[in-house]
Amino acid sequence: MRRTIEHIVLVDDEDDHHFITKVTLKKAGFQGRLDAFHSAEDALRHIRSGEVPPDLFLVDINMPGTTGFDLLRILEAEGLLPDGRSLVVMCSSSNRPTDIEAARRFRSVDDYVEKSFDLEQFERLTEAFTRKRA
Repeated sequence: MRRTIEHIVLVDDEDDHHFITKVTLKKAGFQGRLDAFHSAEDALRHIRSGEVPPDLFLVDINMPGTTGFDLLRILEAEGLLPDGRSLVVMCSSSNRPTDIEAARRFRSVDDYVEKSFDLEQFERLTEAFTRKRA
């Protein structure tokens, strides 16, 4: 079984976070696949299409329309998460305890990171992914 992150799905409505994530991944030497979506609805269509689940699933909490929490509720209700494969990480520019607690109540959520995504966070998530796949 693979123990490195080769496929990432990013769900965030902010262009800046997409850009910062791409720069961070490049600095980290990531050469895998990145599927980036600006809405939970687009990500949901992608996941429902039968694509192989990602190794790392980065989901923004606060998005217009369907929120990151809504997305996870749907994916868990449909049995698409937890999938035993993906490391699911909620992202937010807020470090409000209520958001962190709400994120951790999902069966599928492995971690919570405060934006903006940086190299240290990616390295920590890579280690968590390796432990999860061990």
